[in-house]
Amino acid sequence: MAILGDSSRFDHDNRGVETCPLCFLLDPYVFWITQMFEHIVLRRAEGGLPVSAGQIAEALLYYQKVHVFIDRETLFYLIRQIGIPSILTLLRRPEISAVYCEEMLGTRTESVGVSQYHNYVAIRLAGHEDVGQLKSPLERLRYEIERQGISKTGARRFSNTFLELVPVRKFSGNHFLQGGITQAAKLDLLDTDYSAQAIRKAVAVLPGGHVVGDDFQFELINSDQGIFVFTNINLKSINQRRAQAVPPVDPLTVAHLLSNILDARADLVLASFYGGDFVTSAVTSSIIQVRHAELLRRSKLNVDSRQQFTEVVLPDSPCLAEVIDSRERSFDEFLNLLDRAGRFKDWLKTVNPDEDLIRTYMRDVSSEGWIQRLPAKSLRYVLTLALEATSPAVGFASGLIDNFVVEKLLSGWRPNHFVSGKLSPFVKGY
Repeated sequence: MAILGDSSRFDHDNRGVETCPLCFLLDPYVFWITQMFEHIVLRRAEGGLPVSAGQIAEALLYYQKVHVFIDRETLFYLIRQIGIPSILTLLRRPEISAVYCEEMLGTRTESVGVSQYHNYVAIRLAGHEDVGQLKSPLERLRYEIERQGISKTGARRFSNTFLELVPVRKFSGNHFLQGGITQAAKLDLLDTDYSAQAIRKAVAVLPGGHVVGDDFQFELINSDQGIFVFTNINLKSINQRRAQAVPPVDPLTVAHLLSNILDARADLVLASFYGGDFVTSAVTSSIIQVRHAELLRRSKLNVDSRQQFTEVVLPDSPCLAEVIDSRERSFDEFLNLLDRAGRFKDWLKTVNPDEDLIRTYMRDVSSEGWIQRLPAKSLRYVLTLALEATSPAVGFASGLIDNFVVEKLLSGWRPNHFVSGKLSPFVKGY
């Protein structure tokens, strides 16, 4: 929220400190409700793919703050999509924050006789025979960026700047969860009632999968070596369908199914750690909802609201993410659009989570608000009184009110001015 004057002693996050009278006057709802599009965390795309530039762009347009969990796949994908300069430009913007995780979560499978046992692991690159051991995140990142076709000089400059802007975090260790995510996921797996339901969900959602019947069997034996799994899931028939898909999908294995439980635990931990809306794959979302149906409910409602909003106000138009990911528009062009979206984003702050986004849009487009009906002289007087109650040094602030706030509030701006005048031409390509 933009604040005029000296308001440092007030609590603009509604955490129990004295309320700023000017903030309350300008937005009487902000202290009573949670903002609908305040903060979002991007971890994965719906299909389990890396986070795309289009996904980031759409989040930046609607949300006040966007946090991106960047793993190796997402980083390399963004480099191919928008290039190194645009990534660094993005990370320097005030609306964006990110962390980088070089570790990969997976299920290690080994054999003993005719049986297989499984263990959850977090792994990372240790080195390569061409360069020897890579001891630090900076060395490892430089090496991997070079493998993306970037020159040594470019890889060095990017890696140094990237790690200055983005902290490194690990799945292993205690940063996100005491005891580590892999250990917590193992406990999830050993809860056979939960893991059986989770596998049911995964098989139903994964490509080539199906709804599991009542004859479904899923048993585990925990040993010193690892976990033995016994199930009657017909992987052969599932993989036949996956092979016939366009494009074909890699074969499904027991280890792959178990990894979905691991990913669901990681997503649950990250969603709890960061708060806000959380976006990840459809498979892990369905598994999380086995135990925590309400955790992602607000995120789902907001995603649905955005999709319905686009369908109603921009009919027969591609969504913003599609336009960026198809490269019909460049990411730099989007950032120029974002710089002109300030009023639209300020309007989004006022949308009540208990109301529908489309209903609020139609109401605000078609009706005249009370603030526009106030005479300009009266509005200046009321806002000046609010500032005097906030701070005795109001001369400069009163000038700001005359030149900025009143003009903004009395200008008759409506959200359709941005949607029709800027967003629609952007996504329609003219």
